Amino acid sequence: MEADIIAQLTELLSVSRILLIAIVLLLTWLLLRIVHFALQKSIYRFPRYRLQMGQVFPAIRLITWFLCIVYIIFGILQPPQAIVFAVLGSLGLAVGLAAQGGVRNLLAGIMMIFNPPFRVGDMVHFGGYYGEVTRLDLSVTMLRTLDDNMVMVPNSSILENAAANANSGELSEMVVVNIDLPQTVDIHEARLLAMEAAIASPYTYLKKPVNVIVESRYELGFLLRLVIKAYVIDVRLERALSSDITERFIEAMYARGLNTAHKEASSGPKTSHNIN
Repeated sequence: MEADIIAQLTELLSVSRILLIAIVLLLTWLLLRIVHFALQKSIYRFPRYRLQMGQVFPAIRLITWFLCIVYIIFGILQPPQAIVFAVLGSLGLAVGLAAQGGVRNLLAGIMMIFNPPFRVGDMVHFGGYYGEVTRLDLSVTMLRTLDDNMVMVPNSSILENAAANANSGELSEMVVVNIDLPQTVDIHEARLLAMEAAIASPYTYLKKPVNVIVESRYELGFLLRLVIKAYVIDVRLERALSSDITERFIEAMYARGLNTAHKEASSGPKTSHNIN
């Protein structure tokens, strides 16, 4: 029985069929490259729909390769049922024993394509990293951090742990800027200046609300914290909005004579600044 199966496999894998399979694989790869290039051009021309168009390609790639494999097996090779069952059994055993982690990532990637916790273009915080989702593969997800580092995250880890999505498929995203002030400052006027700084920024998405909240905190003394919440017009401009709001607020404070010195704290996705 095994000798018959080997003989049938040898007959199926003729030179002409191998050449035809190589041509089909090459054409499939070229087709996907053309589709990806067309989508990138469309995204560049219509940036408003960047997130929607970026979400289409992972599903197109999965379906295209699936159809390619089906065509190779049943259209070119056309193996007998005995060989199909034998190959599937062997592949199933090999995959089950040697690639358990890879299979988990693969299945997680398929689940994420059809039921995504986030999409290409979303700003995601996961495993201590915060950045934009640039690519959704079947096994891994690629993040570009705000420091322009590429982070590769296994898909199974994403489904097994919590991931925070900052914009959920929208171009706009809430940016929080924390500014600490001494208790002696005129908090009412400082709050108005913070609101004006957020509204005046060219990066602020004014169709969504801008809020300024006052909190009390202690750090080597009692401070008042202004929490400025505004939406950015594009998630990629998150740091630009945070910096612009802070700069406008500090300049306004100096112009009104409300402070004489300032000290900036470390900045990040959600930034904090001290003015003393």
